[in-house]
Amino acid sequence: MPGAMRWRTPIGGLAIVVGLVLYAVAAATLGGALPDNALLQAVYYLAAGLLWIVPAVWVMGWAKRDDGDG
Repeated sequence: MPGAMRWRTPIGGLAIVVGLVLYAVAAATLGGALPDNALLQAVYYLAAGLLWIVPAVWVMGWAKRDDGDG
């Protein structure tokens, strides 16, 4: 039915929010255990700040698909 909310949309949104919170807690905890080296910390936080995008894009693509698409 056109215009009907698909079940994947709220599940995908919730998965992104919950996953991002858990990821941020884990990244901050791991980052706190890094040696006191400014370059290492900068590289780590840059990578950690961008790495979450990959699974988030996948979840958004999954949520956007129609149920018949597999």
